[in-house]
Amino acid sequence: MQVYPITTFPWRAFVGVTALTIALPLIVIAVVLAFSHALPNWLVILATASAIGLLLSINAGLTALALYVATRNEVTIRNGTMHLKGGEFHERVPLDSVVRAEVVDLGSRPDLARAKRRNGITLPGFRVGWFQTTDTRWLFVLRAAQQRLLYVETNIDFSVLLGVQAPEELALRLLDKPHDA
Repeated sequence: MQVYPITTFPWRAFVGVTALTIALPLIVIAVVLAFSHALPNWLVILATASAIGLLLSINAGLTALALYVATRNEVTIRNGTMHLKGGEFHERVPLDSVVRAEVVDLGSRPDLARAKRRNGITLPGFRVGWFQTTDTRWLFVLRAAQQRLLYVETNIDFSVLLGVQAPEELALRLLDKPHDA
């Protein structure tokens, strides 16, 4: 069994989600407390602050869960199959179905760069799930902010676009015909 990890800690997504789910409610709480003298009832202020505090704790938990899921990504080769795990998306590609595996620069492949999300997650610096290319080919994408990606063309119903740390090594492994037993 060989494991090819995908470093997908989405820092830009983390900062954006943190700003929206934590900083914004804190600012609202601060503003409400700053203008508490203008509000008619302290109970309204207490209820508002408590509700926002509850929302803040829920959002912090959901943010941690989302980052946990978003960072559990890897490509594993075992028993003649490439197992793709990206968050809640899982796919298997039989190694016998691999037609071509090449390292591509996303800037030189507009068909891949402009793939439309059909069932997946797109965050700043992170993509996982099902996309469709401009020529209507289905594409399973698992990548972070990398520009150099591994494009795997198969003879089944979809291709794969991976942002692994060592794309050349995985490409050679996929094209090597004696597969793991």
